[in-house]
Amino acid sequence: MMIKHFGVTIKQKPDGMKATRDNYIKISSKSSFGNREIYSDEYIKRHTENCLYNYDLNMNYFDSLSKEDFNEELVKFINETKVFEEITDLAPLHEVPGYYVMVLDEYAQVYIGSSNNIKKRIQAHWTKQKQFDRLIFGNKDNSVLSIDSFRAHDNTRIFVYPTSQILVKENDFINQFNDKYYLNRTKGGALQGLTEAIINGKTRGMSNRG
Repeated sequence: MMIKHFGVTIKQKPDGMKATRDNYIKISSKSSFGNREIYSDEYIKRHTENCLYNYDLNMNYFDSLSKEDFNEELVKFINETKVFEEITDLAPLHEVPGYYVMVLDEYAQVYIGSSNNIKKRIQAHWTKQKQFDRLIFGNKDNSVLSIDSFRAHDNTRIFVYPTSQILVKENDFINQFNDKYYLNRTKGGALQGLTEAIINGKTRGMSNRG
């Protein structure tokens, strides 16, 4: 079944259009890192437990945040950057390059990104299922949930800055936002592979919450 969200047609997922504990994990025994490794049953069991622990930790963290303070931070960011505009229809942004801010109001979180095709990139975030062996970035006590672990209906507002000068300002935009309110797991801009992403990884202390 196809549905409309922000003016574009997307496929409805049978396990829901919002993130839940039940649809968070799609177990795979195959490595997603291109090394052909096959994970053992012991690894799968342990990693599944760690991922669910981290999911609960993140959800408790989100619950601890003030939605009012979050909205004030978002308004401050939009006013200070002076380049982002809220949109309700993604369709006109097909093949349009620039920066985007995905807002997840229920969780008091944003994700800031850039792309050569804003519409296609945001739709990809909605439809992806984060790979099993990449759910944790850091360790189970500090890993931030990936934007690709959320679903289309978690994304309640979108702000865009169309420009051909992508990547250049992405890291500045991320750093301009209070880090407790964003889901970005590494620095913005062009990264030379997974190693650089890990070196510049962003984690979040959450073990004492909830």
